[in-house]
Amino acid sequence: MRNQMKYTYTLLILLALLISSCNMPQGNIDPPQQTAEILTAVAETVAAGEGNGDATQDPGAVQPSDTPDGTGEGENATLQPSDTPFPSSTPKPTNTTIPCSQASFVTDVTIPDGKKFEPGDTFTKTWRLKNTGSCAWTAGYDIVFSGGDAMGAPASVQITSGTVQPGNNVDVSVDLEAPAAEGTYRGNWQLRDPSGVLFGVQNSSSGLFWVEIKVKEAAPTEKTVTIDFSSRGQVEDGLDIRTTVNNAGDTSNDVGLQGFLSYDVSGIPNGATILSAKLVAKSGHDTLGDPFGELGCLRAYVHNYGTVGYEDFKPAGATGAIVRFCTPGEVDTASLQEMNSSGIDGIQDALASDLFQIRLQFKEKHTNNDGIADVFRGKFKIVVTYEEP
Repeated sequence: MRNQMKYTYTLLILLALLISSCNMPQGNIDPPQQTAEILTAVAETVAAGEGNGDATQDPGAVQPSDTPDGTGEGENATLQPSDTPFPSSTPKPTNTTIPCSQASFVTDVTIPDGKKFEPGDTFTKTWRLKNTGSCAWTAGYDIVFSGGDAMGAPASVQITSGTVQPGNNVDVSVDLEAPAAEGTYRGNWQLRDPSGVLFGVQNSSSGLFWVEIKVKEAAPTEKTVTIDFSSRGQVEDGLDIRTTVNNAGDTSNDVGLQGFLSYDVSGIPNGATILSAKLVAKSGHDTLGDPFGELGCLRAYVHNYGTVGYEDFKPAGATGAIVRFCTPGEVDTASLQEMNSSGIDGIQDALASDLFQIRLQFKEKHTNNDGIADVFRGKFKIVVTYEEP
């Protein structure tokens, strides 16, 4: 389109020059004829310029550029590829070699980190490992201790007696013992191939896997001991002292009786804490008359008498009993044999001297004045539960 307009403008300029030259001498051609010939030439020239293929196109349509766009010219030109390489959207795979011996940690099957144990407790730690290498694990593969706290572990443990193929898991266990002192303990482990080459687990920054426990302060040890009496005595109010019996009640002479028992507690450590105690009647106890009638309930009291004497006989109505039995059957009732806090404190205090003593008496009165012996005849042992220091 641009070339066509240039062509038309050029013709118009020539036409103007020709017209302007009409006054110049032209030989025999007169001016009117000259003008007619010029106009005819211009018309023919314009028609010739409009006769090409572009003349039929819409003047408002966008025309193709004259700029060459490849090899060839015009509408037959072919777009040529650029010399600039285009990046590939899919990266080319690289060949990565998987090591023969390689592993990853899967989970702690037993004993999670931080589990608490008593000193000296034994336990079994089990890890689950995965074979991520290219070689099967055979009986030549081990886990080996690699530092920290061994906790009684062997130097190495065989992973399997069979075969663990690549991609498979295996559980490996080791028997351990908690140290004696309170604290946190950790033992590290890794793997070893049949050639003796050590390798770790991929998903640990150190390559190690481990067992970590806490040993708490040892819980106090409770012990229960049964202690039989070491000596005994009996006081007949103001009349008689015997060291071969320990009866309580009254006599046919209507005189009161009180019994006494001593226990050697030296087997209990001095720093121990007494938790509980019982006064338990030994087999073969019996009664004469009806001591549990008008005399009231049979009671036991803490009484540090040393060697029994007349002065150790106490008046009726005494307080501070550690146990009481109000019928012959109650003597064998376990719940009624339990000593109260006065009895427990009495044994606790006796640890310093290794001697615990009690007095047996019926509380309400010394005698019922019926002229009949009313007596409880029986021996007692003590059962003590304590906590070691």
